[in-house]
Order: sequence, then structure tokens, then C-alpha cells
Amino acid sequence: MRYLINNSTDPHFNMALDEWCLEHLDVSVPVFYLWRNRPSVIIGLNQDAEAEVNIEYIEKHGITLARRVTGGGAVYHDLQNMNYSIIGHNADSTPFVNALRTLGVDARLSGRNDIFVDGKKVSGYARRIWKDREIVHGTLMYDVDIETLTKALDTPSSKLTQKGIASVRSRVTNLKDYLPQFRNLDELQNALHEIMAGNDTEIVLGENDIKEIRALSDSKFSTREWLFRKVADRSGHGDEM
Repeated sequence: MRYLINNSTDPHFNMALDEWCLEHLDVSVPVFYLWRNRPSVIIGLNQDAEAEVNIEYIEKHGITLARRVTGGGAVYHDLQNMNYSIIGHNADSTPFVNALRTLGVDARLSGRNDIFVDGKKVSGYARRIWKDREIVHGTLMYDVDIETLTKALDTPSSKLTQKGIASVRSRVTNLKDYLPQFRNLDELQNALHEIMAGNDTEIVLGENDIKEIRALSDSKFSTREWLFRKVADRSGHGDEM
């Protein structure tokens, strides 16, 4: 598959990149990129931030709030979580799952836009259709801090308590223990990239493209109006990232 290299860990820039690529890239052949965010909570297009996120906790701990362009639930990212985006006319998560299976992980797609290993969730993904193309993007939990994840999403509506941490641990898992051949996430990300890219070509964004994405990040994705908007439109598609 053709690919981009995205080294940004800024959640607002990365959300802007997803939207820009969906609307501007030539996707006659699918395109993918792998990326990470610094500690952040990413909410779905149609979610109420104050109902889904412990705002006081994330502000106290320097965790960034971001809203993505796809539907689904709130998720926690940190630098031990890797994300992927695939854009095309009929994009889906199959290439990513196949790459995991090539590395020896018995990863399986579920009917709820999740990827499971040994019956536990390691990834959630979401999608959005725009004109004749779509984006699918999702997470991969490598060695995510589950306790911080739980506390960041601990709101009255979520009903999470310290018991909730144990509950989350019983339903999700990190992939680190399934991939002992890799010393860290950098090595795993490089291996996944190599498998998915094959011998295909890199797409390099120009300076003007980067300026447009940064402007979109500043004017939309990092604004309070976007982050805390009250959503009536339910046009988003997908489940959790």
C-alpha cells in the first residue's frame, strides 16, 4: 500500500491530518499511515466531552482533549498506543489485521469494529465516508497505562470506580506480551509499516499541504468550539477507536 510518514504526536494536528487526507489525497489506490499521540483523550464526532471525559482529571495531569472526525466512543491514547489510518474507496481494517497475523498474533475482527486477541480487545476502529471515499482509523494498545485510561474516562455516566479498573483489565489487553520479539513499540511499528507498505511508494506532503493541515488544526481541531460543541447532527459513522 502507498503510505505517508507521520511523526507528529500532537492530537489536534493528527485529527486535522485525517480530515485533510480524506478530502485531498488521491486514493485511487489506498493509502495508510501509522502514528501516535502524546497522552490524550479522543472523543467521537457526536459525543459530549463533559459527559464522557473526566475534564478535571485530564487538565490536572496534562492530558490533551481532542475530537475526531468519526463516530464512536471516547478513548485514551499515550505514546505506548499506536494508531493507524487507511483511506481509500473501500477502506477497511483488514490490511492492519493481516499485518498483525503475519507477526504471529492471532488477531480477529469483531462485528463491533474491534480487534480481539485471545478474546480481549486490543484495538477499536471507526470510519467516516466522504463523497466516494472513506477513512478507517484505529488504535493498537501496546503497553498503555490502563489505570490512567480508566481515570481519564471516569465520569458519573461511565460509573467507573476502582472496581472499574479491574473490569477494564478483564476486557482489554496490551499486545506487548504477545510480541516478545520486539523490544519496544518503535520496533513493532516499523515492522507493521514494512509489512503494510510492501514495495509501494511514499507520498510526501508539500510545505503548502502541511501549512493547510496546521491551519485546520488551529482554526478547528484545537478550538473550544470544536472540543466542547453540543452535537445534534448524528452523521458520524463507526465505533470506538
